[in-house]
Amino acid sequence: MVASVSALSSAGQAASYYETDDYYAEGGLAPSEWFGEAAKALGLQGEVDREKFATLLEGRVDGKQLGTIREGKVEHRPGWDITFSAPKSVSIMAEVAGDKRLIAAHGAAATVALAHVESHLAATRIRISGEVQREATGNLVVATFRHVTSRAQDPQLHTHAIVVNATQDKDGDWRSLEPRAFYQLQKDIGAIYRQELAHGIAALGYQIEPGKDAMFEIAGVPDKVIDALSQRTAAIDARLAERGTTRQEASAAEKQIAALDTREAKSHVDIRELRADWRATADANGFDASARDRLVSGAVGRARDIGTRASPEPQARQAVAFAAAKLSERESVMSASALAREAGDFAFGKVGHEQISSAITGAEQRGELVPRTFLDRRGAEFAGFTTPQALETERTMLRLEAVGRGMADTLASPLTAARTVERAARQSARSGYAWTDDQRRATTDLLTARDRIVAVQGYAGTAKTTTVLATYAREAERHGLAVTALAPTASAATVLGEALGLRGDTVARHLLTPEGRMARKEAVWIVDEASMLSAQDMAKLMTSADRAEARLVLVGDVKQLGSVGAGAAFAQLQTAGMTTTKLAEVVRQTNIETREAVMASIEGHAGKALAALDRGGGKVIEGATPKERFEAMVQHYLSLSPAERTWTLVIEPSRDGRDMLTGLIRENLASRGELSWERLQFAALEAKGMTRAEARQAASYTIGDVVRFNRDYAAKDVRRGEPLTVSAVEPGRGRIALAGRDGRSVDWHPRQWGAGKAEVFEPKLMDLRTGDRVQFTRNDHEAGRINGLGGTVTGIDPSTGQATLKLANGREQRLDLSDPRDTHLRHAYVQTAHAAQGQTAERVLIHADSRSTNLVDQKMLYVALSRARGEAVIVTDDRDRLVRAITERAGEKQTAMEAAVPDAGKSKAIGAGIG
Repeated sequence: MVASVSALSSAGQAASYYETDDYYAEGGLAPSEWFGEAAKALGLQGEVDREKFATLLEGRVDGKQLGTIREGKVEHRPGWDITFSAPKSVSIMAEVAGDKRLIAAHGAAATVALAHVESHLAATRIRISGEVQREATGNLVVATFRHVTSRAQDPQLHTHAIVVNATQDKDGDWRSLEPRAFYQLQKDIGAIYRQELAHGIAALGYQIEPGKDAMFEIAGVPDKVIDALSQRTAAIDARLAERGTTRQEASAAEKQIAALDTREAKSHVDIRELRADWRATADANGFDASARDRLVSGAVGRARDIGTRASPEPQARQAVAFAAAKLSERESVMSASALAREAGDFAFGKVGHEQISSAITGAEQRGELVPRTFLDRRGAEFAGFTTPQALETERTMLRLEAVGRGMADTLASPLTAARTVERAARQSARSGYAWTDDQRRATTDLLTARDRIVAVQGYAGTAKTTTVLATYAREAERHGLAVTALAPTASAATVLGEALGLRGDTVARHLLTPEGRMARKEAVWIVDEASMLSAQDMAKLMTSADRAEARLVLVGDVKQLGSVGAGAAFAQLQTAGMTTTKLAEVVRQTNIETREAVMASIEGHAGKALAALDRGGGKVIEGATPKERFEAMVQHYLSLSPAERTWTLVIEPSRDGRDMLTGLIRENLASRGELSWERLQFAALEAKGMTRAEARQAASYTIGDVVRFNRDYAAKDVRRGEPLTVSAVEPGRGRIALAGRDGRSVDWHPRQWGAGKAEVFEPKLMDLRTGDRVQFTRNDHEAGRINGLGGTVTGIDPSTGQATLKLANGREQRLDLSDPRDTHLRHAYVQTAHAAQGQTAERVLIHADSRSTNLVDQKMLYVALSRARGEAVIVTDDRDRLVRAITERAGEKQTAMEAAVPDAGKSKAIGAGIG
């Protein structure tokens, strides 16, 4: 049940294909209808006319020929097919049980989704002052054709919406469409169709059974019948499996190829014969005529009472409020399309898209949503919103930085600072390491700074920690300042602390009991990886520092991956004029060509970066399918010696891809005898990564999830850190039943208490073999474990469920994998780009699929390449496509406020480094 998008290959084929499938309809052609404002402008209404349809597909619109003329021939893409497919149970009830009301509900849902496509996604490209820009048009020509069978002759209610490649610009001129949004927002299109269909079916009296990712079926239709009448789905899934992927993981192109590969030839079979066969199949699988009739009549009876129910408006308002809260935790600006999708999923089956749209309008009128242009990964503009809370957070952050300017005493005069730097540089030179001019200047800048909040902007590999920060920290302590080392993650905090000779701490932990507030003397908080702090966390940190009267030194790199949370605080503060010293001279790479690749990636020149790899910085490997690419990565990894693998970082941007590639590597290592054949299986606990808004909703939890509270709730008989397992979920009542290991039961209502103080994990089957590389995924200070700390499995005992690890820090730990505390583990062969940020390796092996729109961009390429000292290998689907993709996707995060402009009278950016 999806909305799939595919390009038409030719006008002639399309016109023939969509108009001659007469076996789909009783007595003739498939039911068809024109749709769209552009269609109305052309006078097209009612049934689709064959000749007019063919003419439009050829690009001949209102006397104008669209397209490009090359060598005397017109080149014009005919259009795109957006196919809306109903759930199998809906098709069965419509065509096997005979409830034709469902066909109308399907048609209405498809129309609502198409209206959304027209309103939000229709656009063309225009050239302004030599620059090609996207212009929203809001009008389409669409021909819809409804069919009721699949090519495998199963019941499959679906509508082909053929979007003609033509639209009118704001001046009324006809132009070709810019189609990328159709593909990028395919999930949004499908979600709106599913939500509207579920609402329509519920209004017909049926009960729906929600599934994963907002999928659903009609309650009462046996799974056995659905499987028996799903030959087409089974064939496509089998072909995807042969290509090493799944329906969930495959790209749109891969699914289209699988569909074409398994497509059977059309056969003209009488629809009455097909229905007789379907009913016989249903009868044989326990869903006979009487059972079908009871389900239909029961629905008809319930539908009579639905009109007396309460207004859906409160539910729609609640859904929009939830969606805005959820999305605003991750992004400061949300697209209107994503907001509608999330709200519709929250109120699935209870509220229609029209009510959701009205609730969004109401929230905007009340000031709960603030209109703000949303920029997609390529910088294209769409309708969007931010929230008053996001705006206030950013205003607070910028105000605190501004009021701290000129409010601190310098640690040294320019002359004293120069002497301090020279002394530190000489000492470093005696150890065989010469300071760069950037490092000298940046250290001087910090020592002579007069602002309470200053920044160090340094590219990856500029060695800023061991030179600039270490020297500054020593001088600060010599002047009586209490120095605290902080970072967003425990691993980064540990690295910073060790470099400065201090105990590092996470920002979150520090804010619980900020040491600076307690200290009598002046303090300075040095914060590494500050570019990974969300706007909210940055505002909290700055507020805390202000109350403690502590100085802040924010260290990071705006070119690297930003925070998971909303905002781009570090970059926003720099743009607003925060005093910033910059380091641009990279010293990490020992290979000149690899360094050139890194510098090119910083500048956004992907083509130059790959060319530098070709010259000796590494290599670029192409593979058409995920299976081919992963196999190439495995073989390259296995060609290294065990010692070389220890200093090799394998990067796959997606979590699913990471797990799949890890599995392939381990299979090969086991077959070579490098891992033991004996294995120990257990349920590893993986963080669900819910937003605060999701954590308050019972529907976000699943039976088997493990919950830990980070404080005691004595009245609820809950102890801090105790693992509790979800044993029952009642979304309607907002209730979750939790079970303790001692048999205790806890009645939990997350909207009332504890959701903000809970960690939630889901169990994932995992196995360990002797020789495995693993890492911890949760901080456990009492046990000496840090999130990201790795080790090697030196022994396993399947009979007792115990394993022994030799950690990277040299210590050994014994794990009891029957204890949830010891199961926060992951195999450490492959890292996502976010997890790899901050690490250094001799070589990196990177998977970069050009079609991975949300994960592969300029920042990801820079982070991945800059981990390597010596060699970088990129494995991609298509080299040229990857270059184009990186060029288009800067990977920048939006801010709620428009970009702040620095005070023209006082430039706060200091130093000669580029930023």
